[in-house]
Amino acid sequence: MVVSFIVFSLLSIMTYLVQFEAHADGLFQETLPPASVNGRQISLFIKINPPVLTSENIQDRYLFIRVFDANTNQTIQHDSIQITITKHDQLLVRELFHTHTGSLTLRITPTNTTGQWTVYGNENFVLGWMADEGGNIDLLAPVLGESGLYHIHMELIFMDTDKSQFAEKDIPKFDSVLSVGDVANNTINYHENTYNTKLISYYDKTSNFNFAPSNLQASWSMPFDWNTSRFQNMPIYVHEELHIPKSFKEFSSTPTYVASVNGEPITGRRLIVDPYSQGDTIIAHILLNKPDILGLAKIMPAGTNTMNFTLAPATPNVKTSSSVLTDFGGWGIKLGWNPAQIVPNSQNNLQLVFFDAFTEQQVDGDVNYDLKILDNNGDTILSKTNLSAKGGKDSQALNLSDNGIYRLEINIKSIVNYGIPDTSRIGIARGDLVIPSTPVPDSGGVNNNIPELPSNPTMVLVLAIAFVIGMMYYTKMRNFVI
Repeated sequence: MVVSFIVFSLLSIMTYLVQFEAHADGLFQETLPPASVNGRQISLFIKINPPVLTSENIQDRYLFIRVFDANTNQTIQHDSIQITITKHDQLLVRELFHTHTGSLTLRITPTNTTGQWTVYGNENFVLGWMADEGGNIDLLAPVLGESGLYHIHMELIFMDTDKSQFAEKDIPKFDSVLSVGDVANNTINYHENTYNTKLISYYDKTSNFNFAPSNLQASWSMPFDWNTSRFQNMPIYVHEELHIPKSFKEFSSTPTYVASVNGEPITGRRLIVDPYSQGDTIIAHILLNKPDILGLAKIMPAGTNTMNFTLAPATPNVKTSSSVLTDFGGWGIKLGWNPAQIVPNSQNNLQLVFFDAFTEQQVDGDVNYDLKILDNNGDTILSKTNLSAKGGKDSQALNLSDNGIYRLEINIKSIVNYGIPDTSRIGIARGDLVIPSTPVPDSGGVNNNIPELPSNPTMVLVLAIAFVIGMMYYTKMRNFVI
């Protein structure tokens, strides 16, 4: 049981045609775009378990990797994978691991000693550390114990048999940046009262939490690299979540809030405040997808290296939502109404178009979801379950009897492609419904130009094959993971 570094020979037993590098940012799992290997599309699926890991969690940490044929979903056995894990350019782990089954689970006990790690297992000088029959290896390392982004670089050294080694120049290389959320507990003092708050960042560690009594504004910061070249061709997602007790009535008694990032307003689907999920707490979600972040990056001054958030109550002015994002899973729904004027005691068709929030592309599969409408007290007044949006589109007839402000909740339960349901990216989208109202497209916030969603499956397939949008293939492949 020692820390080792394996030097690989240059002997080429197999010829490999293409190597492909891609990675995501701010996710807890992903299927990486495949590499073409002698006519086979070889992909890696990687995830952190538990799915939403924050620095408050005390349960065991796991890093799971599966090697498979992207066309057949066949797990590829006898793999040696060199794994290098870094955080803020600091080396945390670099080891070669071998799994006979094609699936590798690193059972991680986090430490606080950067640059030192210990592997518990049997080591083969050529193949690396050998996983047990279940594909498990125990690792003591400074990994997944602290919040932030972990860069995981993987090189596939052996594949198919224990004697089939890549030539060094042909080694397929994969990169993933997975996120460990940060939980910060803070107190707010206002008019001689003290309120306990919780701030969860699912992207990176936050700092400088502050509350200004004069305008009831909470603010905080998070490190962020605004260089768009690093995420131009990959998915990226930022999710901040602030919990405020309802007993802080000066803050919680309004249905409308204002928020900003680096001084730029966040409105529409990018700011959702949920007063219902926890009875004594309101939860404010700030949700920024790739187009939002790219739009912000264009106006960031040179040298900016943080995201600076603000949140405050505002004068009530609730509007019917025209699009919403899920809290988790990275999905969005465009909402349309026919007729456009929503009035009580009249049938109105709610038209839903589901899209991938990472890529802004329409879902090509069938979406299984539930639809719920709640009144101002949080009581359910309409519930439809086990609905299906064929090809990412659906329409539901609604008829509410009274004027008022309602909460719309859409619970995505799975995405079905080729008859196989994917439940790995479930989430709930929340929005507002005002009666009477005439909804207008979401034109506020940091991303004013939402591209049209292509409905042609052939075009989606072309984009996936070309790797212009890596997450399109990611979404399809995720369906195969068990």
